[in-house]
Amino acid sequence: MKHALFLATRALWWYRGRTTTIVLCLMLTLWLPVTVRLVLRQFQQEIAWRSQSTPLVIGAPGSRVDLVLHALYLQTRPATQISMSEVEYINGTGFATAIPLNARYLTQGKNGAAGVPIVGTSIEYFEFRNLQTASGTRPLLLGDCVVGAEAARKLRLNVGDTILSASQNAFDIAGDYPLQLKVVGVLQAAHSPDDEVVFTDVTTTWVIAGIGHGHQSLEGADVDPGLLLQSDQGSVTANAAVLPYTQITESNIDSFHFHGDPGTFPLTAVIAVPASEKSRILLMGRYAAARDSAQCLKPGDVIGELMAIVLRVEQLMRLSSLLAAIVTTLMLSLVLFLSLRLRAAEINTMFCLGCSRGTIARIVGSEILLMLGTAAVLSSGLAIISTQLASDVLRSLLF
Repeated sequence: MKHALFLATRALWWYRGRTTTIVLCLMLTLWLPVTVRLVLRQFQQEIAWRSQSTPLVIGAPGSRVDLVLHALYLQTRPATQISMSEVEYINGTGFATAIPLNARYLTQGKNGAAGVPIVGTSIEYFEFRNLQTASGTRPLLLGDCVVGAEAARKLRLNVGDTILSASQNAFDIAGDYPLQLKVVGVLQAAHSPDDEVVFTDVTTTWVIAGIGHGHQSLEGADVDPGLLLQSDQGSVTANAAVLPYTQITESNIDSFHFHGDPGTFPLTAVIAVPASEKSRILLMGRYAAARDSAQCLKPGDVIGELMAIVLRVEQLMRLSSLLAAIVTTLMLSLVLFLSLRLRAAEINTMFCLGCSRGTIARIVGSEILLMLGTAAVLSSGLAIISTQLASDVLRSLLF
């Protein structure tokens, strides 16, 4: 057998053009179904883990899938919003702890990297997702933010740096003003979507929305006279040049205030963490029976429906791969048959030199096994690399 392998190796090297073509065909035939299966399995595990660890999601009526994906991955923005009154309602029932989410804004790009989502939430979110800071602290004051590990790497942010929010409409001069956020912490890598966003308190996102703002002080000797429309002993009247602050500092943080009823302030979603399975069922029953302003969803069920569609796509890919494998096998069989016909004189010479038909069969079989083994090794390595790249691309396309 050792001699057969040696002769097979030399024969493959001599016909290296043909060998390379056959190995590449085999590699691609093996690589595609293996990669699709690995990518879908990894994607299924990741999305199932994230959804199963999130008990309930509450959001505006509409697409169930869009709402759940928004609450889980924090990348997409739902078409409609709910209000802070949903948080008050959930907490008031005593069935669950409500964690608000307001993720409608992005940061401005920095150091050549695109902006990342700004997620307004409460301190309970960090405890719920078990997010720990690698440096600094969690957001404590208005205007503070903590950056996910991957977002910090892309934007090159460290504790003490600042970053601006992106305006939603650059041509709306009466709209929201970019807010300068102060980085007070960087999170440890959680290997989850939380690594790719900037977290701040939900009240800070309301400042970005223009619901809350501060005003410049118009009293004192250092006030710009151009900002005053009228000044007398009793009052000071400002003109339109006085704009809301875009930077929150220790000197002006006390001037920030909010207009309107806090219960009407916008949120994009709410995560509800029930105290028990019974509380979860009761809360879902409340929303199903008497709460039309929002929908209450179990992420695991919604993601299960989504994965059922993905699995049907996988079955179609399996069928396509099977047909491709059959066609490739027939083509390679034809190539090998024609190759043996062309090598008839060579095989006859080996027979005349004393090689038995069994030895010749072992040499040809060794050639086939060597090509199959090489293709399997190459396809396995390519599948591992493709899986790592494709899972990130698939996640970014979907979420």
